[in-house]
Amino acid sequence: MSDDLTSVRATVPADVPESLPDLDDAPSSEAPRYYCLLTNAGAALEAAAHAAGKPVRLSHVAVGDGKGAVPEPAVGVTALAGEVYRRPIDSLSQDEDDPNIAWIHMVIPADVGGFWIREFGIWAEPLEEGGEPVLYAYGNHAPYYKLRRVLGQATTHELSIPLVLSSTADVEIVIAEAGYASRLELLHLSGIVEALRHAREAVWTLTEDVPEGGALTLPDGLGYAPGRNLVELSWDGLTCHPGRQFEEVALSGAPESTTLKLLFAAPAGSEFRALVRGYNLQPRLPESDLPQGLEARMNALEQTVARVADGAVYVTPPVE
Repeated sequence: MSDDLTSVRATVPADVPESLPDLDDAPSSEAPRYYCLLTNAGAALEAAAHAAGKPVRLSHVAVGDGKGAVPEPAVGVTALAGEVYRRPIDSLSQDEDDPNIAWIHMVIPADVGGFWIREFGIWAEPLEEGGEPVLYAYGNHAPYYKLRRVLGQATTHELSIPLVLSSTADVEIVIAEAGYASRLELLHLSGIVEALRHAREAVWTLTEDVPEGGALTLPDGLGYAPGRNLVELSWDGLTCHPGRQFEEVALSGAPESTTLKLLFAAPAGSEFRALVRGYNLQPRLPESDLPQGLEARMNALEQTVARVADGAVYVTPPVE
């Protein structure tokens, strides 16, 4: 359910805390020890939202120390036993195998810590203005001590929670404008970035007319980041100039575009050649900003990746 990135630049004994149980010893046939439940308050919120024609808006994840013990999740819970940290949801990803499951990700930064994590909760915004947040779902967490950055030690902790989407409930997940991207997002985005570093080229023939001002769709596998890459286009051997014969098209919410706006009419049978380079000497287009918060999240991840370059070790946490 969770992963951690740990880097240590000082000399620290690599000791595994004896107080933590071996989580791999349990037979796979046993019921899971760590799981999450929809609370009665969350179910009531879904019903009220459905009746009012409003969505349920999930906005925050909180973690707690369980008051010294791992709790048993219960539907009647309305608050964490011992909340220690709450943060807006950082990102959302779709389960690769089940379209009805969405993964909520929250990352506790390196400068936050000094506490145990044994429980967590997903909080929803109230339906009415001025109302109190609702504990929508509650779960227990394998005992984990979250370090705070000190003496060169830096630890981030990512909490990934599977959310089963109901066929009747309208659920929205509010993503923080600036935060951390999940590891799945990083892999996806780094793949795009790596592809855009190298020049890519395609030659193709139109099968249909493209009118003046129409969209010229690039072949599969060829895309560009509007305002960030250098796009060269030629039509039947003639060089097309950006701003005069074509324009880049920034798609809302997507870091990569696969279409160009053609500023002249091209009949079927025309041959086009497109070359995308991994840099751009042209002025950045004002409408080509990355999705809100994405750039900050990528910068935060780059710092995290840099911190783990020296490898990871276990550090003995204080005993409660």
